[in-house]
Amino acid sequence: PDFIKDVNGKTILLESKGRFWDYQEYNKYVWIKKILPENMELVFLFAEPNSPMPQAKIRKDGTKRSHAEWAWANDFRWFSEESLPSNWIDETYRQSEEFLRRNDD
Repeated sequence: PDFIKDVNGKTILLESKGRFWDYQEYNKYVWIKKILPENMELVFLFAEPNSPMPQAKIRKDGTKRSHAEWAWANDFRWFSEESLPSNWIDETYRQSEEFLRRNDD
């Protein structure tokens, strides 16, 4: 995971994804979820939750399955940067030189 956070006695494994690249990549998370102990949860932080999944078929309405839809279908919680719970954000890190350097636009 990219980040690990303890929330209400549960260990949250937060995986930050810009996008999935292929079936093997996103399928591995389904298997990982199956073997996690009850006190751990794999949660996704999607940069673009509405972006289409790789190799997604075009539906009759012209859309493709999104990353968010994949997460819902596989019973994963997910957030975007805007919806991430504020108590999950490390404000000390956000003030660090490393964070500021990485996010200097």
